[in-house]
Amino acid sequence: MNEDIEELQPLPGRGGSPAPKLKGVFEYVLIVRDRWLLAIALALPISLGYVYKQYQQPELYQTSATFRVEPPLSIINNMQPVDRDKYSARIIGQHLEGLRSGELRNRIVRAINEDDHKKATLLAPYVKQGPPPPVASVVNYTVSLAGEGTPILRINSMARNGEGAAMVANLAQDEYERIHESRQGKKHDTAIAFLEEQMTRSRNAETEIDNKVREFKRRHNLAFIADEKKDVADRKSQYQSAITQAQVEKLKIQSTLRQIIAIQGRVERATNAVKDNEHARANAETDKIKEYFEISAIEGYGNVQTLRQKLLDLETIRKEHEVKYLELHPKMSSNTRAIMELHRLLRLEVKTAIEDLTNRVSELASQEREFTKAMLAVQKESQKLDDIEVQILGMTREGLVHRTTYDQMLKRLNEVKVTRELPQDEDDPLRRGDVAMTPATPISPDKAAIRRTGILIFVACFILIPIGFEFIDNRIKSPWDVEVFIGRDLIAGIPKISTIKEADRPLIVGNELDDSLMESFRSMFSRIQMNSHVEYPKSMLITSAIPSEGKSLLAANLAYSCANHGRRTILIDFDLRRPGLHKFCGVSNDRGLLTLVNEINGEHDTEAERNALTEIYPNLYVLPSGGKTRAATEMLERPDFDILLNNLKKLCDILIIDSPPVGLFPDSMAMARKVDEVLFVTRYGKVARKVVKNLLMRMDETGANTLGVVLNDLPEKKTPGYYYAGYYGYGYFRYKYYNKYYGGRGEDEKAEKKAQAS
Repeated sequence: MNEDIEELQPLPGRGGSPAPKLKGVFEYVLIVRDRWLLAIALALPISLGYVYKQYQQPELYQTSATFRVEPPLSIINNMQPVDRDKYSARIIGQHLEGLRSGELRNRIVRAINEDDHKKATLLAPYVKQGPPPPVASVVNYTVSLAGEGTPILRINSMARNGEGAAMVANLAQDEYERIHESRQGKKHDTAIAFLEEQMTRSRNAETEIDNKVREFKRRHNLAFIADEKKDVADRKSQYQSAITQAQVEKLKIQSTLRQIIAIQGRVERATNAVKDNEHARANAETDKIKEYFEISAIEGYGNVQTLRQKLLDLETIRKEHEVKYLELHPKMSSNTRAIMELHRLLRLEVKTAIEDLTNRVSELASQEREFTKAMLAVQKESQKLDDIEVQILGMTREGLVHRTTYDQMLKRLNEVKVTRELPQDEDDPLRRGDVAMTPATPISPDKAAIRRTGILIFVACFILIPIGFEFIDNRIKSPWDVEVFIGRDLIAGIPKISTIKEADRPLIVGNELDDSLMESFRSMFSRIQMNSHVEYPKSMLITSAIPSEGKSLLAANLAYSCANHGRRTILIDFDLRRPGLHKFCGVSNDRGLLTLVNEINGEHDTEAERNALTEIYPNLYVLPSGGKTRAATEMLERPDFDILLNNLKKLCDILIIDSPPVGLFPDSMAMARKVDEVLFVTRYGKVARKVVKNLLMRMDETGANTLGVVLNDLPEKKTPGYYYAGYYGYGYFRYKYYNKYYGGRGEDEKAEKKAQAS
């Protein structure tokens, strides 16, 4: 079963059919219907056994008496909520402890033992069972806290009779009231002690908080935290200003450096453009070098002003010489060399200026990092001061709460001391509530609930038992097993053939023995047509997992159906170990498949095959096995067999090959590779799902084209939807109602055919 459960994942459909579905609600209903007698046989004893066992429990009666706890408003009306809650919890806790105490239980037991009537009432249900148990073992009560707003202390008593339950609850109420009254004299003293205790706690807490605040300020050296925060804010502003100033100056210098580097590039390109002509190079460099003088950082740097003036003078002289002399004149050459020397000196000055500017950028970046570091330290200091301020404010508020509480407690203490000698009834927080009433019906066993539970158990078992047996029984029984578990298309479901003689069953379609069964085979033919993607002529192998699954019966009736649909059909008996098709066809088995293979000798003439075929029905020919052999697989490997198979396909539209069980002999597995399509037959409840799935997977590994599975021998009791009525239009629904629908006419047609035949 575990293996089956692991394989329940749906596999993709074959033959173009929709993907398989999981079982629906209707299918589960049908599973239950299939095993309803078994379900009733098991579910009824289980549910009745549960009901009987629960009915045997002894009857228990329950009732309750209550106390109300109302805090005295004259004491805590103006308390802080936290103190009021503490006081209420303390009072309620005291009463709960008193009601659950052994002292109260002992008083109840003693009161019952001292009164013979009460004792007889409580122990009456036990007298019939033998000697009654001790009273202490029978007294059973619990105390719980309930109520919204006004707390209610509930004494829940249980006993074997209603009178005993009410008696125990009322005794608990009476005895606790006596215990409480004995403590009433200490009420005001307890209140005064409580108030004084709370005052002392509040004063001590306030003093402790004040000392904690002073020690906290001393430890952090904070006399005035506001001054410290102002100092930190001023430093933070100064650092931020310095960082901004450094960033601005650094950006300015970096912009200047980019301009200088750009001018250097232009000077270099101008020089390279006229590298061979010294006179032209001097003019080109002069035009570009003048751009340096437009940058203030270069213009005022070092000797740049002096060199600039000299360059202007040399340019003036050069212009005068250009009027008088040619470029190669000594004076012109001397002037050019002087200009070039000035250019060199200017480039050196520019280089030095760039280095100075770069160093300045580094200095500014260093300053920025230092100021940023200092800024982060100031921020941490500011955060620390904020945390310290929050802690101080919290402690101060807590001290103020305790101071206010102390003042209120002092006021109430004076009031209690004044009224101590004049106590009022309403100052007592405990109020007697409802008395216990004698219950009329037991709480246990709840027969109505037991009956409801018994019905639910019956329904659950009635549903789950058939479903459980369905999963435990791993044999193929339904379309779900085929399409979901095995992952194959269900080609058809053939009903159980119980009214037809076994010898006549292969001839159901040929002899028209049963109209409804003929419709099943017509449905199978139609489904094969829909699933098949192989054009005629083609060959089809019919096989099964084990013997006696009806593959020969199905092969014969499918062959008749193909012939009736106008397809020239050849039915071949490939079960070479136990041939049987020739028997119901009424032909000799002396000549057939085996003899043809031995006679071919590599010839492709179809005349021998044509002579070996016997027409048993219009468009239907049969080729018997021609004997028996155990060497079927060796025969399949011979080239003559392939020639024979091709010759036979030329003589018909479809070859239907009846083979031995694929689970027992290798013949079918080997033959599956040679045919165009394979149809797998399995019988209802005959073979395990895992076995069929593994066999089909092995056939897939050989390259066989499996059309799908035919589910044979379906029981008549199965309902239509369970075996594919509504899936493909034909199924048990048709089988069940066909004769009813066509009733008389079908019988008349049969009688007419028999008369014609005679």
